[in-house]
Parts: sequence; C-alpha cells; structure tokens
Amino acid sequence: MKPLSRRIKRHFGATAKHVAIRSQRPWYWRLLFISILMLLGYLLAYWQFVGGIFNADSIKKLRQQNQLLHANVVQIERQLQVERSAQASLAREMSGLQDESMRLKEDVAFYKNVLNDNSGVADPKFYSFKLSKGATPNRYDYHIMLAQSGRHNSAVQGHLQFTLSTAGEKTSLLPLTPDGKEAPLVKINFKYYQRLEGSLDVPNAVSGATVEASLIENGASQPRISQKADLPV
Repeated sequence: MKPLSRRIKRHFGATAKHVAIRSQRPWYWRLLFISILMLLGYLLAYWQFVGGIFNADSIKKLRQQNQLLHANVVQIERQLQVERSAQASLAREMSGLQDESMRLKEDVAFYKNVLNDNSGVADPKFYSFKLSKGATPNRYDYHIMLAQSGRHNSAVQGHLQFTLSTAGEKTSLLPLTPDGKEAPLVKINFKYYQRLEGSLDVPNAVSGATVEASLIENGASQPRISQKADLPV
C-alpha cells in the first residue's frame, strides 16, 4: 500500500512535477504583431495631432473673418449715420428756406402794398397777429405786424395792450422781456409799418381762449384798432 500512496503523492503533493505549456507560435510573429500595434498607435497619435492643428487654424481663420465682418458692419453703420444726419440737416435747411421764402414773398407783397397805397386818409391796421407756444407751458410768443394804409403824412404813436378772453372773462396780460421779467408798455411809433415780437405769460390757459391785442394811441383812452388770435393747442 505504501508504494501506491507514494505514487499518488508524487503526482499531486508538494513534490509533484510542474508542467509548462509553451506556445508553438514562432518569435517573429510576435515581433510583427508588436510592430503593427506600435504603428497603429503612432498613426492614431499623428492623426489627432494633425487634426488639432487643422482645427486651430480653422478657428483662427473664422475669428479673423468675424473681426473683418464686424469692422465692415461698424463702418457701414457709421456711413449710414452720417448720411442720415446729412439728410436730416438738408431737410431742416430746405424747410427753413421754404419758410423764409414764404416770409420774403409776404414781405415783398406787404411793402409793395404799403408803398403804392397813397390815396385816402391814413389808417393804421393789424397786418398780421400770430401766437405760438413759448419756452414754458404757460408762455406764448406773439408776432405782430402793424401797417398804415393811405397817406403817410403823420406817424402812429401809442402802445399795445393785451387781454385774455376765456369763458366770458377778460384778464389783462403784461408783455415779458427776453429774460422773463414784466416789460414796460410796448411802444408804437411808425409811419409805414412796425414789426413787434415778444412773449406773454397766460396763467391757467384753457381750450378756446383768445388773446386780443389793442392799439391805444397817445392821449386816447380807448383802443384805435384791435385784433384777436386763438391760443395754439
């Protein structure tokens, strides 16, 4: 029995022989396989490197193009602003020239009428009376042209008086100086015509109110002539 047990222990015990399994593949195939793996790794690294360079160059070019386009847009916007400003200035200038042309035509017609009218008794009149909004909400600017028709042998002398009419009530108004202070009486002294401009403060102006300008000659208590103008809305 001992020989049999010894044989069994020889194969499975600590004293058993070790068996090594060796591959039958030649060594050069291993070398080729390792070379292929190294080549694939190199190609992969090279592809990533080149792709990164191309992407960086593309991004750089796109940024340069965007900067150039932005500069072009800014330049075009500035040109448009200059053109719009020039057009607005031209429109204002043309409007001013048209208004000035209308005033000159009116003045020429007025002067011709005054100079050619030498018949009959001298008679002063309001050639025009206009109101426009002033610098403050309750302030209005007046524009008056007085003329004398007929013979111009003597001058018209006196002063203007302003009255506000609203809802059946009348209130005296005092003219103002350019700095906003109450002015003395607006003096009248002309032989052919006189142009008058100034400002009035109209407290609590309501819709439908009118301002009446009256010419009171020196030594008279009642107006010689009067003219009304509606307050602009």
